[in-house]
Amino acid sequence: MTATLITIWGYATLVFWLVLLGPSLVTMLQKQISRCVNRTAIPDQWPRISVIVPAKDEAATIEVNLNSLLASDYPNLEIIAVNDRSTDETGVMMERVAARAAAENRVQMQVLHIEELPADWLGKSHAMHQAAQQATGELLLFTDGDIIFSPQAITHATRIFLDQQLDHLALLPRLARGGLFERAFVTYFGFLLASGTFFWLIPTRWKHAYVGIGAFNLLKRSVYQATGGLETIRLDVLDDIKLGKLIKQSGYQQDVYLGIDELQVRWQPSAWAVITGIEKNAFASLYYSVRRLCFVTTLYVLFFLVPFVMPFLFPLTEAVGFLATLVLLHLTYGLLGWIFSSGLAITPFLLYASLALTFAFWRSAWITLKNGGVRWRDTIYPLDLLKRHLY
Repeated sequence: MTATLITIWGYATLVFWLVLLGPSLVTMLQKQISRCVNRTAIPDQWPRISVIVPAKDEAATIEVNLNSLLASDYPNLEIIAVNDRSTDETGVMMERVAARAAAENRVQMQVLHIEELPADWLGKSHAMHQAAQQATGELLLFTDGDIIFSPQAITHATRIFLDQQLDHLALLPRLARGGLFERAFVTYFGFLLASGTFFWLIPTRWKHAYVGIGAFNLLKRSVYQATGGLETIRLDVLDDIKLGKLIKQSGYQQDVYLGIDELQVRWQPSAWAVITGIEKNAFASLYYSVRRLCFVTTLYVLFFLVPFVMPFLFPLTEAVGFLATLVLLHLTYGLLGWIFSSGLAITPFLLYASLALTFAFWRSAWITLKNGGVRWRDTIYPLDLLKRHLY
């Protein structure tokens, strides 16, 4: 390679990451719910919101989740907890919290128990859809059973939702602090989200910029019904993301904010669990395509791994673009660690986290192809069936 080619490659890599990361970071810093909500008016009437919480064998987290919802200061709320074929104490805990809600007479809560799964549905999607059919709220809020809500979370989000005249609002939660490597891996996942989601374009009409977040998807019930909601994507593993895609590509107004003061989650209980935790989603995000996986891996090598190597192989005058890229990547990664409460200590582990998550994607592909399908919540879904129903 000539010195000129190396120099051009280095600066092209720098521009590549500046375009991908710069606007998203600026958007994240500007769009934190707790900073933006004071610029919105308090509505004269609060729309009724139905919070839908599906759970299967989540006894470790579900009671804390539901109690945090009961503590909400939102004035017009109903909670629908769905016990989706659990074999542990999840259903018992749901009933216990519902009894407490009835005794306090502050929040209306009901528990749905699902015993069987139809052959043409994913379990979680089916559970949420069943709850949505019984919901009485003007707005629906889909969330997960391990999310902890602050008392003002739903109120703040609803003020933004109404002020911006949205049809769908997604919130990114703060990460509860786990071990160092766990935090490093999870933050790198956020790094991928920031570089690939085009946050700044989500409020625009460009239909290829969309978002859906399982922790917090707030939408109009009329929009859910008009698009067909979860029934349309009933066999798509990425239910939260694809619900956002369905809404955006149906022409509705969508936006995403950071809810780091409003929501908290510990995504996985260990570093290895982060890798195994995306087993069902990683390959699915690439449409179960080995060709796409190879293409993405090639981009990863050329634009991410190469900057770590080139400064050791070429003089500084030729590799300056790669060095600048390394500085940008580490600053971005550290900033994301600070934003999502992972801490700045994760910054030196960027390379290791990237290798671990790349391994996780290939592991997901290998397991999915070897098993001929996806195993999720004790149910195996054949790969050919999932491919036919990709949205």
